Amino acid sequence: MITGLTPGLHVNTIAFLLPLFFGSASAPIVTLIVSMAVAHSFFDFLPSIALGAPDSESYLSILPGHRYLLKGQAYKALILTIAGGMFSGLAVLAVLPVFLFILPGIEWLLPKLIPLFLSCVVAITVLFSKHKKETSIAVFLSAILGIIVLNGLSLQNGVMAIVIGLFSLSTLFISLIQNTKAVKQNVLVHGVDLKNSLKGSLLAVAGSAMISIMPGIGPSQAAFLIRKTTGNIGNDCYLAMLGGINTCNILFSLFVLYAIGKTRTGIALAIKNFAFLDSRLLLLFVGSALIATAFSIFFLQHIGKTVLRRMHLFSYMKINALIAIALLLFLAVFCGPLALLVSIIACFIGCYTALNRVARSSCMAFLIVPTILIYLGL
Repeated sequence: MITGLTPGLHVNTIAFLLPLFFGSASAPIVTLIVSMAVAHSFFDFLPSIALGAPDSESYLSILPGHRYLLKGQAYKALILTIAGGMFSGLAVLAVLPVFLFILPGIEWLLPKLIPLFLSCVVAITVLFSKHKKETSIAVFLSAILGIIVLNGLSLQNGVMAIVIGLFSLSTLFISLIQNTKAVKQNVLVHGVDLKNSLKGSLLAVAGSAMISIMPGIGPSQAAFLIRKTTGNIGNDCYLAMLGGINTCNILFSLFVLYAIGKTRTGIALAIKNFAFLDSRLLLLFVGSALIATAFSIFFLQHIGKTVLRRMHLFSYMKINALIAIALLLFLAVFCGPLALLVSIIACFIGCYTALNRVARSSCMAFLIVPTILIYLGL
């Protein structure tokens, strides 16, 4: 809960520290790491929706989440991510036997298709945009920034710096200059559209399965790819998919670790470093994930309702300003002056896309284009 609700504090950091102190107690620590990762995948949506403060996997939820917030429906957005995480998590467990059976046979093939697949996505982003010229500029600027920072400078915190600039600082800055007012939030949502929740959950399972096999693609990249290849699925379905893909990514990474011994996430690497991979470990994964999901759903609803009910009592402008200052201080102190400069440049690119009515997901080129170049050996 603490790592999920604290922007910049990732569960991987805690996961790598635990074995240092409790290396001999492998089974209880595996349970703790898995439970912590699953809970984090639920809780990290609350700060991104309510405050516009991103996590490394949830930053694409800022944009539709912010729209719900301005309409007084932030709690509905949160419930959609919860529903997506719950339904998709159960779906992953249902398809687990099939996944474990076919994974060893196809794992070698899909990485070879990554450059072509990602190139098609970039082309689709521009060709199917309503504002092709502005979208092309946004894609170009984001790609150049990504290539310089990630491939050229190899900045250690480069992804975080760009993400904060493109998706968070730009959103906060635009809210400040537009003097956005706080809206009283409706926290009496009794349910969400089951059809959209299930559709988003199934898309999340498909996207997460792709992540688990294709190295170099993260949850937000997968969500972006799915949205571009499936067309306009609507904000409700999209938020459910984002919630689901976060949770599914954790589960599939654990099952890939068990099936072929490869790590796709930080928590999988932490577990591999000190736990013996056997059938008992698989049962531990499943049991821990189910229990953590149940507790996360219960507590997140209550915490989210409490936070969002009181948001309108505070100055939204002051909250945005404080968050922006906190993010800038975080970059300066923990990531360094160069990361701060990168984030400010990324903020201008994010503002350009928003003010020109270009889909902010076009800025994902900062990660997609460098990935293409890496796989092409360039």
